[in-house]
Amino acid sequence: MGGGPTGYVVVMAEFEAERGMPGDADTVFAVVSDLDRLPQWMPSPVDVQPTGDGEVHAEVEARGVDSDGTVQVRPDQLRVEWGHAPDYAGWLQVEHAGPDRSSVVLHLSFLGDQPETHGGEPAGEVRAWLDDSLARLERLVAAG
Repeated sequence: MGGGPTGYVVVMAEFEAERGMPGDADTVFAVVSDLDRLPQWMPSPVDVQPTGDGEVHAEVEARGVDSDGTVQVRPDQLRVEWGHAPDYAGWLQVEHAGPDRSSVVLHLSFLGDQPETHGGEPAGEVRAWLDDSLARLERLVAAG
């Protein structure tokens, strides 16, 4: 009777960071939704080139990423979503927080048997990358 479980196990890790920004939400969204400006606030060399409707080729040197994926810019929601199925997805949400103030939430999801899903140093690197990205974005927005 009984026996072990059948099927498969999905391994997943979620990472999220939030930071207040010294600019209104529309101004901040204009920066984060412009793929050409990613190198200005991403901490490692990053290159994202559109290849089709909502499709991109991304190279992120520090993360060892060189792959095709998707990016959806949703101006009506002040949201950018991206992913590389089935292993990786993320989103960035800009929120109104008062006159000349906003807040940004940056969220990453790693699926499958990637180093980030097992904790330890790779997971710590993702957390540091999130914090560094938002700090760089804050400085960029403050500089105008």
